[in-house]
Amino acid sequence: MPATILHIGTPRTGTTVIQKHLLPKCRRSFIVSKRAYSSSGNIRDNQKPLIGYTTKEEIRQSLQANKPEEINSTKHFINNIMTPLVQISRGERDKEVEHLICLAVKQLIQVANNNNLLLSSERICDCSASLRGDSQHTQSDEEFLVHALSRVCTKANGQTPLISICFREAISYLRSKYIRTAILRHQGKLKKISPKEYIQKQATLESDHPGTSALTPAMHAEFIKQLQQHAFVKAFGFQELLASDDVFSLMGLPGEDKYAFRDFPRENKLPFTKEQEQAIEIEITEALKQYGFYDQIMKAQMFE
Repeated sequence: MPATILHIGTPRTGTTVIQKHLLPKCRRSFIVSKRAYSSSGNIRDNQKPLIGYTTKEEIRQSLQANKPEEINSTKHFINNIMTPLVQISRGERDKEVEHLICLAVKQLIQVANNNNLLLSSERICDCSASLRGDSQHTQSDEEFLVHALSRVCTKANGQTPLISICFREAISYLRSKYIRTAILRHQGKLKKISPKEYIQKQATLESDHPGTSALTPAMHAEFIKQLQQHAFVKAFGFQELLASDDVFSLMGLPGEDKYAFRDFPRENKLPFTKEQEQAIEIEITEALKQYGFYDQIMKAQMFE
């Protein structure tokens, strides 16, 4: 039976390049990916650039209105799967929403027509609190969306999904994630936070709710163990990705044509100088030591 593959980032590991330039070249799998530089959620308020919501009635109407061959796969993925995942990514899950998302995944499996189905979005590797840089859960989701999506995919076709995940050296990952979060907070008119405040907030979140902070993907070995509770995992390092001559195989998609990551144009460059990035990394490292996570992160690191 064809597999369901979840490409989840981690954030800041070349996902925009992969989504924009590599995945359209896939020939042996059915690809459903967020569009580069667009939201993974159904945003209803442009002043608040976080994932929005889709009502149960809207999902029902969407599922009933479309025949499989008429589905706009990306829109279907965002409206009927990604956005409502927020409502079931918590301890008390809405069973009806979970059932509707399962039906939406089944429709994509039908559209895939006996090919592997790959779903790609780095938003799956976050929750609202880690995305915003908050210290507590104030939105519907209280876990990374990947866990709920893995459970749903298993129910949809009776098979455990494969997670394709790229890990980056911890400090450079947290620096890049902080900068992206700072930009997001500015767009959302949220209070500006320093690198030290960012790490403090994420350390609080990780201590109170383990596995739900931006620090989680920095602890490679521990995060892989979490993901393996619901899925098979194909993990690789960011440096492996940059050096690869066959990115599809590296991601767990054998049989495709060979493409080197370095042959694609660079995307999503952040507006900071090397000196600014180095200063941020120093502040992040000092904050990790101050708030007790530096040694844990270094011990769990597997990839560069």
